[in-house]
Amino acid sequence: MLRMFSARYYDGGPVDPPDAFSCYDGEVLLAVGDEPTVPRLGSSETGAKPVVIALPDDVAELADSAREVRAVLDALDDPCVVEDRVARRELGERLVSARAAFDRAAADAFSAASCRWLLLDNNRGTELQAGRGSAALSAACDATYRCTPAVGNEMLNRTDLTTQGSKARRLLLEGMIERSDEPDLGFEGYGPEVAMYRAFLKRTHLHVDASGGTDAFGEPAEESLLAAWKVMHEAFNRSKARRLNLRDVYAALLLPPVGMKAAVVPVFVTAGLLAASDSVALYEHGTFKPLLTPEMSERMVRNPGHFDIKHFANTSGARREVVQRLATRLDVRPARGKRRVANVLAIVGRLVSRIRQLDNYSLRTSELPETTRRARETLLAAVEPDELLFSALPEALGFKAVKAGAKSYSGAESYAEAVGRVLDGLENCYETLLADLKKLLLDASAESNRLAVCGQAAALEDEVLDPDVRAFVYALANDSADSDADWMKGIATVVAKKAPAEWTDDDRSRFQRELPEQVAAFQRLLALHTENRARGPGAFDALRVTITRTDGSEHIRLVSVDQAQREDLNIALDRVVEELETVTGSPQRANQALLALLSERLLPDHGGDRGVDVIGPDLYTNDQLVGQVESHG
Repeated sequence: MLRMFSARYYDGGPVDPPDAFSCYDGEVLLAVGDEPTVPRLGSSETGAKPVVIALPDDVAELADSAREVRAVLDALDDPCVVEDRVARRELGERLVSARAAFDRAAADAFSAASCRWLLLDNNRGTELQAGRGSAALSAACDATYRCTPAVGNEMLNRTDLTTQGSKARRLLLEGMIERSDEPDLGFEGYGPEVAMYRAFLKRTHLHVDASGGTDAFGEPAEESLLAAWKVMHEAFNRSKARRLNLRDVYAALLLPPVGMKAAVVPVFVTAGLLAASDSVALYEHGTFKPLLTPEMSERMVRNPGHFDIKHFANTSGARREVVQRLATRLDVRPARGKRRVANVLAIVGRLVSRIRQLDNYSLRTSELPETTRRARETLLAAVEPDELLFSALPEALGFKAVKAGAKSYSGAESYAEAVGRVLDGLENCYETLLADLKKLLLDASAESNRLAVCGQAAALEDEVLDPDVRAFVYALANDSADSDADWMKGIATVVAKKAPAEWTDDDRSRFQRELPEQVAAFQRLLALHTENRARGPGAFDALRVTITRTDGSEHIRLVSVDQAQREDLNIALDRVVEELETVTGSPQRANQALLALLSERLLPDHGGDRGVDVIGPDLYTNDQLVGQVESHG
């Protein structure tokens, strides 16, 4: 394993170890103070990258040579020398000599024989065995990076990839995500991505032939990888209570004691996520992602901080029991493929899909049991799949939350049954509405079945002129509907001016108020049609006239005009109105006076003051009917 350390001269003050995502694996401090001391680490966090300090026995010669170099540089910057070519050439030669002397002094000061090497740890220094070259740094790496896994591919096992290496890793990740169940991830030939796969995934048994004859990702058999695998899963387990940023998982693998190279980490973490797909969920920018795709993987490599993970803690104990009970009640079967978080996601996916199929009335009505309404609102507001399944939904249904890590859950079967009943009730809500509307219609029309109403309406289907009444009659006469529910949808839409699937509770109340009035109007027209069937042909207009006395009593007449006589009657009426104009002084007053006088004649008693209220018209035609005045008490 090739390690890279940064180096700098140190003359006092606190020291911060390199960041987890630094391209360096550690830092070397070359102490040059008059009395060099062991520095205090600014962060003593366990697992920080190593910091090594070199404490020389004598730095006098190094200090003198450094001053000589500094003096020559200052002289070269003097304005008197800048324009003097001879002086600059002589000072340049002296600078070369001074720097060579400085390099010799530095090598002597920090040689193994004249220098102590200490590994800083919790503000203490651990003596390192110095030797030739970078032996002390190698010893520091051996002590710090104790669990670094062996990666048998030099192209992958590095901090920064080459262009070819980056492409090969992308192809490797794509194969891991899309073809994890195929031997060798479906690779053929001897390309660099194949070499990466065989060296890091196949040789270590990260990807092996699982039971059932299909390949899968799982715990490696390579001993050097077990520690890294454990660290990664410990990070996964920390996300049981709350989400954990994926950058923290990367950091745990980059820092001691694992110290994996940055280019290897995305491949290793992807293998872990695929192996734990039943229990670990992935989020991007806070949004739950049920599928890990190659496109997501590329974004995850570039910006792991944009992703979070959450452990559902459902592979054992109480949560596993609840998932199994729900799967049985909701008829959810295991499915293979690219789906992540197979069990929890399958349950939540079934819940969400059934909720999304509901009509707007079922999603908004309050005509439901309180428990069903609470569960519905919980399902509609859900964000976190595990919190929905194990906390919010149980509490909405009156059960205790299913704690992560609990060994058993006594209400698992009752909870699953309650969830099933809620979904069934929501899915039946619309059908129940239509059934209730049908009962209201049959009760208002005093009929027992749909066929009777359809037959009555068919008699008026081609005879009604008023568009509102005609629409209602046509809806009643629709005998081509496949079911009573479809028949009722058309009638409800005509009455409420809105499809019942889009209703609110106010629309339902309006339907209940307006239906009796429309049924009554329909029955009056139907009675008129029946009573005048034998009167002979001829179309006519009918008007319902209501006259109100000053004492509040009303007298209603249904009067009609034969269409064949209408033109002659209009001519005669115009002559009467012209004559009345000479008396009243205006056409408006003439019409009002004529209306009042005619209203009085319709009343059974002509005495006293009267008020007049004319309502109409309800227009229809019938080739077999003639006009008739019908009295209603």
